[in-house]
Amino acid sequence: MGLINSIGRMLGRPSKVNASPAMTPPAIQFADFSEFPPEELIPELDRAGVDETALTPAQLEWRRDGVVTLPGFLPDEVTQPYIDRRIAHAKPPGWLIATPYMYIPEMRDLALYPPLMAKLKEVIGEEMMLHLCLTGWLSSQRGWHQDDYLNPSFVNSWYTAVWISLGDIHPDSGPFEYIPGSHRWPLMRGEKVRQFLTEEELGRRAAKTGINHWEKYAERFIDPAIDYEIAKFGRPSVKFLAKRGDVLIWHGRLIHRGSMPNVPGMERRSLIAHYSGVNHRPDMPVRAQDQNGETYAVFDTPMVD
Repeated sequence: MGLINSIGRMLGRPSKVNASPAMTPPAIQFADFSEFPPEELIPELDRAGVDETALTPAQLEWRRDGVVTLPGFLPDEVTQPYIDRRIAHAKPPGWLIATPYMYIPEMRDLALYPPLMAKLKEVIGEEMMLHLCLTGWLSSQRGWHQDDYLNPSFVNSWYTAVWISLGDIHPDSGPFEYIPGSHRWPLMRGEKVRQFLTEEELGRRAAKTGINHWEKYAERFIDPAIDYEIAKFGRPSVKFLAKRGDVLIWHGRLIHRGSMPNVPGMERRSLIAHYSGVNHRPDMPVRAQDQNGETYAVFDTPMVD
């Protein structure tokens, strides 16, 4: 009962979806920018015909809901060095680059914690490689989306992300929110999404980084399309109301968002890390290993505070 209560406490109460199945279909629908990848190209746990009697509890949860919940998984001595380093940074948005782990060993030690990496391999089926970290301590307020559509199309869900709680998450702070079971939906494709953007949107560049955030501009049609699908799907969303040391692993095709905070500016301490299978990222050939032999991608990206 203790584990069940812990998981219930982490997840919080399901949220009502704010869409109706009787609503008018949006002009651009989810099917217009998604597809089912060939089954032979996706991880084994995503395929039909898996013998579920042979699966571990984490694999069963993954296959059913597209997440693995790990209450109290990270001891304080593992999280504290990075917390201290992040507090010293003293900027709510965190570091501006997507790969600060290259320069911050405390971040690598946390994101590449060997028991966590073993869990990732357990659900994806191969060794995983760290290649992105989001370090903000506020809700991203990012709309509904999958993660895998930001990748090249050959990745095909050999990909996962992890939400590491570095403090008790208040329900007013804009918690991570997701739709259980939505990892079985078709996979959004970046090239299909971009065909609905204007030339002006595709040409915009952020002043500090020079990056085009086309995925943000696409929310204008992705959000209503996903709202419509959520209403048809019928499963309520869940908010991750974590305690320090709790971990949520989620599928690359899981529909999720950073919910709107009820109290703007309320802190939400976390580290979000993204990983791909080591055999499925030929576009990331330069790699290194930490002291435990865990792999991370190396890029020619200067540090930006």
